[in-house]
Amino acid sequence: MKFLSGMIIAAILLSVTPTVLLAQLTEQRVSKEKWQRYGKTKSIGVAKATLDYRVNETDTTFLLLLEDERKELKNFFSVSFSSRGNTLESLYTILISFFEKENWRNDEYIKIFTLGNTKVSVYKAAGLIQQKAIIFSTDKGRCRLTKNEINQLFDR
Repeated sequence: MKFLSGMIIAAILLSVTPTVLLAQLTEQRVSKEKWQRYGKTKSIGVAKATLDYRVNETDTTFLLLLEDERKELKNFFSVSFSSRGNTLESLYTILISFFEKENWRNDEYIKIFTLGNTKVSVYKAAGLIQQKAIIFSTDKGRCRLTKNEINQLFDR
């Protein structure tokens, strides 16, 4: 009797499981549009950061791929965002604003914002490095960028 009731329960679970799995899986159409390079900056041969874009029917999507500065992780992370509301220019303006004299001297100058669906924090890099740099940080990683690297990334 126990064996039979166990078989009935297993049959019920097996008949329900495919429906539940399919409800969590939604197939998407494959885009034929290829990513185009907008700008990049290198760090000893490999790209430290790249900014790519893809033109969609109604918008342009950008993909910012950054190398995590914590070398022991050997990790890259990305942030995807659209061009709506002049986002690309606004992002450049925020990042480059750190290098303005009055902002660089202000130890409390920090920017926190949402880029696409990702929360981003930007602040001055601490340390003994002679070259001024900022830290672009998300919950997935952080990347140190100089003014020159930001200009290269944004093709300026």
